[in-house]
Amino acid sequence: MNIHQIRAYIVVINGGSGCIFQPFDPTWTYILTAKHVIEDAGNVVTELSRFELNGLVWSRIPIPFHLQQNVNYFAHPDRDVAILKIPKIQNLEQVVRTDAIIEDRKNYILSGYPQTRRDPIADPEYGNGFRQDEDVTIHGLKNNSLVEAKIPDNPGIDEIQGHSGGALGKIRDDFFMIAGIQSQMVDAVGEQLGRIDFSPMSSFDDLVSRFPNELSALTPAHLGCFSFLKDGAFIMEVNAFDEESVAFTRNYLKNTADNIIASTATPLFIKNYFKTRLLLNPNNPEVLDGRSIWIAWLEFLTILNIIRYNAFDETELAEIFDSFRLLFSDTKEDWTRELQSMIYSDYKGLKKGGVVVISTIKSPLGNLYEINAGKIPKLMRANVDKKKMKTDDGINFPFDHYRFVHLDSFKKKCIMDKLSEYENILDEQELLLKLQEEYGQYIA
Repeated sequence: MNIHQIRAYIVVINGGSGCIFQPFDPTWTYILTAKHVIEDAGNVVTELSRFELNGLVWSRIPIPFHLQQNVNYFAHPDRDVAILKIPKIQNLEQVVRTDAIIEDRKNYILSGYPQTRRDPIADPEYGNGFRQDEDVTIHGLKNNSLVEAKIPDNPGIDEIQGHSGGALGKIRDDFFMIAGIQSQMVDAVGEQLGRIDFSPMSSFDDLVSRFPNELSALTPAHLGCFSFLKDGAFIMEVNAFDEESVAFTRNYLKNTADNIIASTATPLFIKNYFKTRLLLNPNNPEVLDGRSIWIAWLEFLTILNIIRYNAFDETELAEIFDSFRLLFSDTKEDWTRELQSMIYSDYKGLKKGGVVVISTIKSPLGNLYEINAGKIPKLMRANVDKKKMKTDDGINFPFDHYRFVHLDSFKKKCIMDKLSEYENILDEQELLLKLQEEYGQYIA
């Protein structure tokens, strides 16, 4: 995701704006907007358009919509938020929510179609109607369920009009993290100073809760089932000459992943059960709504299924967490840069001798797929703040008591580096025994 791609998710609604959001129900797409954008037009939708990039030109795509109250249009009775429910738009799933608006206050982007940029005669397709205000700062919660924020350069109401319903968020790696929807300029006598009020995502949650049969949670659909993630699991890229050697093994692993998909252990259950304990950095909870962490979990649970379990369901999660931990980081750097986070991660309940599996976006640099206590710099060990450590009694330093391996060990060290040992295996039972032998080097 980059700043230019945000526009594909921002729509024109009447005299305002809105944001495309893919909810938990994969059959529908929602458009989040400000309620007054619909009410000010007489509770009808006279204009609804999204935009698609074709080459270097943004093309306007009208969205057919006949407003039906509480059927495809839902408005909060007390707050300035509304949801339009439309048939699923494919390939627009890079918007996720963030609720960390108190801890993470800076560098937001406000995106929308202000009236000052709309010229129905010279620019009827809104080719130049889109505007993004960068470096927006969040200033705090208010008593009217709104949150105040400041746009640089102190724009006045004439410049903001039409931005209502526009998305306030920030880019993080592959996603635009939406914090809320712009509602109004701050209501203050003799004061403006570029201050706006926006409705946070919690207001939309409250709206959804009022229509439990018509609306689904504002969380990604892939949290509902591991099946959405199967295509991204066990990616093992090889040259054309080695493809024949790895194809049978790759296919076997993907088919074995069906055992996890069929279980009751969904990403949403795991997320709600363990929360930020799944992360190397608990200060980035929005990572839990991404896809990468759950692809890692699908691989991890499949590996455990091969080694130790004939069946798997959510009741076994606590038992697994006592012996193994999968800790995820969305860092784009090498995993060795995460040593500090590894020291202060949550190891409560993990038995001595347990295995800590680290998953990161990138595979380890060089050939370092395991980190033992001897590799930890002496200065880092000497400067450990034990008050920050989350360990049980008797665990003084995690690297002294646990084994730390990278998740990619199970692909790289166990399979990719030994392709010659797999090229003639075409029997599933033989392959199972081979994988159990290889995986057993890391997880007994």
